[in-house]
Amino acid sequence: MATSCNEQLDASSPAVVDANFVFGSLTTARSVMLGAYNQYQSSGFFPNIDVNHNDVERANLGFVADQFGAGQLYGGKVSYTVENFNINAGHIKGKWDKYYKIIALCNQVIDNIEAFEDIDEIRSTAPNDWSDMLGQAYCLRASCYYDMARWFGDVIYIDKSYQITNELTNRDYIIEKEMAHVIAAEPLMYYRGQNNHFSDQMTKNYAEGLIARMCFMEAGYQTRRTDLGADFYTDGEGKPLSFDVWGTDDSRAAQYARRSDWKDFYVKSIPWLKKEVYETPGSILTVVDPRSDSENRTYGNPFQWYFEQINDLIMAKETIYEQTYAEYTGGSRVAYDLGRACSGGGTGYPPKANAGACVYPLTFYDLFDPEDMRRDVSMTVTASNGKGQEIINNYNLSNRQTGGVQMNKYDVNRQENPSAVNTQAGMNRVMMRKADLILMLAEAYARTGDEASAAIELRKVHNRAFADDIEDQKYNELLASVGGDMVEAILKERMLEFVDEGLRRWDLVRTGQFPQVAVEFRARLVREMEEIKANGYIQYDNGNQFPNYIWTKTVNGREVLGYRLTMQTPPGTDPDTEKGALLIPGWRGQHDDWGKVAEEDGYDLTRLKLDDSNLAIRGLFRYIDPDSAEAKALEAQGYKKTEWGIGMYTVNGKYDPDREFLWSASFMCGYTDADYAAKKAPIYMNPYEASVCATTGLKNGYGFKSSMD
Repeated sequence: MATSCNEQLDASSPAVVDANFVFGSLTTARSVMLGAYNQYQSSGFFPNIDVNHNDVERANLGFVADQFGAGQLYGGKVSYTVENFNINAGHIKGKWDKYYKIIALCNQVIDNIEAFEDIDEIRSTAPNDWSDMLGQAYCLRASCYYDMARWFGDVIYIDKSYQITNELTNRDYIIEKEMAHVIAAEPLMYYRGQNNHFSDQMTKNYAEGLIARMCFMEAGYQTRRTDLGADFYTDGEGKPLSFDVWGTDDSRAAQYARRSDWKDFYVKSIPWLKKEVYETPGSILTVVDPRSDSENRTYGNPFQWYFEQINDLIMAKETIYEQTYAEYTGGSRVAYDLGRACSGGGTGYPPKANAGACVYPLTFYDLFDPEDMRRDVSMTVTASNGKGQEIINNYNLSNRQTGGVQMNKYDVNRQENPSAVNTQAGMNRVMMRKADLILMLAEAYARTGDEASAAIELRKVHNRAFADDIEDQKYNELLASVGGDMVEAILKERMLEFVDEGLRRWDLVRTGQFPQVAVEFRARLVREMEEIKANGYIQYDNGNQFPNYIWTKTVNGREVLGYRLTMQTPPGTDPDTEKGALLIPGWRGQHDDWGKVAEEDGYDLTRLKLDDSNLAIRGLFRYIDPDSAEAKALEAQGYKKTEWGIGMYTVNGKYDPDREFLWSASFMCGYTDADYAAKKAPIYMNPYEASVCATTGLKNGYGFKSSMD
C-alpha cells in the first residue's frame, strides 16, 4: 500500500451485525473503520467550497450561489443575499447525514474497543493494532467535527454509540473536547511507515497535525451566532467564553470575533508541531528531485516531484494523510474535479476533466515571482482535447478548459499508465502534508513573538521553490513585499504553496482578513479590468504583462523537442524561439505516447492528432500589439492570434457586461464596501439544509431560512 492506491476502500455497514462478532477479531473490526474512511473520502465539500471563493482560487462553473456557499459572499448578483439563499442547495444536500454516519461508525469502534476486558493492557502496550484502531477512530471523528465547525459552525455533538440528541452544541466546546481525545489517542497510534501504516490511514503524524489545526481554529476569528444566549459559547469545561469582536451584524444576529484567550492556543500548538516536524518519524519535506531521463529534459524541481508521485499513485513521504481513490473502477474525482482540464469525452486520450476550480489571472501573473518553481506546477494556461493534443484555455467560465489560468498539480498526462476513462485515474486527494505543518509552526512562533524560530521554518518551505543561488535574495524580497511583517510573510508563503489544496479560504477566515479581502481584492479586480480594456494588457510590478491576445501554433513536440510532455523550463530559455514557445510555461504538453495507450485499448488511431501535439505560445507574458509588424510576422510563421485576457469581458468579439461582472465585481459581491466600513460580520457559513431543520428542530442562524416554505 506504500506504492499503490489501486484498491478501493469498501466495507458493508456493520449496523446489522452483532457487535461482539464484529469486534471479535481485528479483521472484522477493520471493516468498520474501512467503512468510515470510505464515507469520509466521498463527503464532497472539498472541491465545492474549500478550493474556491478566495483571493487565489475561484470556481470555473460560474458564480451560482446555491452551489457554492453563502449568497452574501459567494455568488450571483448583488441582490442575492443570505435571506433568500437556497438551503436545499446541491453542495450541502446530504452532507450532514453523511458526516453523522461517519461519526456513528467511529463511535462504534471507540465504544467497543474501550469496553474490552483487556483495554488497560492494550493501552499500556501501545502502539498495537487495537490501540492504533482506537486512535484512528478518534482522529477521524475529530476530523469530521473540525470540518463541520468550519462549514456549519455549531452542530449537534454525539460522542457515544446510539446516543440520540437534537441539542445544538457550541463549536468551541466540541473542538476542545475532540482535541483532548486526540491528545489522549496520539500515543496509541503508529507513526507513518511503522507496521505498514502509511498516509492512506490516520497516523500519529496526522494526530499531531490535527491537534495543531484545532488549536489554530480556536485561536482564529470565526463568525458566531448572537441569538443563542450570552452563555452559549463555552470552553471544553463548560465555562463561558469572552471574545475580541471585530464586527457584528445585528440584523443577522452574528459577530466576527476571536476568543480572548486566542494566544494560548498558538502556544499550545507549538509542542505538537515541533514533535511532528522534528521528532516523529515517517514524514519528510521533499527537497530533492532525483529525476533525469534519456531525452535530457530539465527537472530539478522537488515541489513538482512531490506532486508527480501523487499523479503516479505513490504515497510520497511528504504526505501526512491522503484520501484514497480507486484506479480503473470509477469514483476517482481528483483529476476530474481539480486536475488539468480536458475537453474530451468520458473516454479520451486523456479523458474528460471537468476542472471545477481555476485561479484569478493575477495569481499566475503577479502573485508568483517569475523564478518561483511552484508557479507552473500549480497552474497552467493549456488543457487537452482528448485526441492527444494540447489546446489553449479560454475565459468562458463554463467547465473544462474555460477557466483561463487553471490548476496543474494533477494531470492524467503525467501518469505512466493512464486510463482513458474519466474518474479512473486513481489519484489520491492530499489532505495534510509536511509543508503545511512546517508553515503552521512558523506562524505559531511568529504569533508568540519568536520571529527567529519562525524564520527558520519559513525558509524551509520557501527555499525549495527557488534555485540555490537566488534563494537568499528571494527570501529577502518576500519579507520586503510585506514590509518585514513575519506573520504576513508566512501567510503569503501559504498562498503560494497551497494553490488548489483547499487552505486559503480558511486561512482568510481564521486570520481575520476575510472582510478586508472581500472589498480590497474586488476593487483591484475592477481596476485591472479597466486597465486591460484601456491598454490591451495589465502591467505588473514583477515585469509580467497580462495581454488581451496571445499567438499560438500547434507543433510536433516530438520533432522539435524530442518529447511531448514538458518539464521544468531550462534556465535562460528564450521565449521568442521555437523551443522557448513550447517550454514556457513549463510542466505542460501531452503524454509522450498516447498512441501506444490508445492502441492497447483498440482505439482507432486515425482519430488522434499526435503529429501536432504541442502548443507553442508567444506573447504570454508581454504585450504584442495586434497591428504591429511583429504580430504580422508571427502570423506569417503559422501562429494564430488567439483571444486571451479579452475573453474576460467579451463574448463572440463583443463587449459583454455579464462576463466582465463574473471576472471582477462579482467577487464576494454580497459583502459591500458599506458593510466593511460598518464592520459587519461576514456570513461565510453554510446553512443546515431544510430536511435537517425539519427532522432535528434546529433553526438556522446568520439570516438563513430554516425551511423552503
